[in-house]
Amino acid sequence: MLTLLLSLVSMVGIWVGLHYGLRWGNWSIVLAVLFGLGIQIGATLWIRRRITALMTAIQARITERTNMLRRKYEQMASRGGNIRFLMDQARKDQDVMLVEALESSKKMDPYSKWSILLDRQINAIRLQFLFQLKRFEEVDRLLPKTLLGDPVLCCMKMCREYQRGELEALDKTYNKYRKKFKRDGVLIYATYSWMLLRKKQTDKALQVLVDGKTATEDEILEKNWEAVANGKAGQFSNADLGETWYALLLEEPKQQKQPGPRQMRPGAKWRR
Repeated sequence: MLTLLLSLVSMVGIWVGLHYGLRWGNWSIVLAVLFGLGIQIGATLWIRRRITALMTAIQARITERTNMLRRKYEQMASRGGNIRFLMDQARKDQDVMLVEALESSKKMDPYSKWSILLDRQINAIRLQFLFQLKRFEEVDRLLPKTLLGDPVLCCMKMCREYQRGELEALDKTYNKYRKKFKRDGVLIYATYSWMLLRKKQTDKALQVLVDGKTATEDEILEKNWEAVANGKAGQFSNADLGETWYALLLEEPKQQKQPGPRQMRPGAKWRR
């Protein structure tokens, strides 16, 4: 926001100087606009580089910690450690890692006042950390201030509406974002159909799967549609979506051969 204000003030200053000082007429407008655009573009590129560097550093730290902890638990499991204990300890270690990443995201805050929507994109990163930490009250407060530019984020919003019993809002969110993401909306169709089946709305779930497989041509949605259509709803499974599905915390993996923290991949498209 301040970048836009700075460029506007600069444009006015340049125009006044050229028009009334040097009497350049229409050229004063052209040069003022070009100067203002130059400031806007330059500042935008600089902020983008800074935010990208910070996001990369956070991701690198998460990857480093994840790999370190995975090796730790693989070694403990190979020595015959109690799997349940290892799983519980892995979750605790993951929470520590996420809290650290959440704290690191504060380094982005000073840049938010310089760019429109940047604060909402930073919130998109924080939202993923808070969701994994199960700090759902904070998630709910942050959601209205977040740019949902990713199907995972949209599904996290759907999860909260589902958990709060806001079924009408859930239906609106589904319809809004399935249209927005179209072929990239596999997770949205998969998540909503799972929720509908849990609510015993089999016919509606079947229609969602029909819409999903038509829009995305995804094999997982196709397989789930066949199961529900043949009266075998018990065979419905989103497990093949992998960690993307389990990140929504609606289900736990049936088996975890290598206990350890999940790999987090925060990110948000940067816009001016």
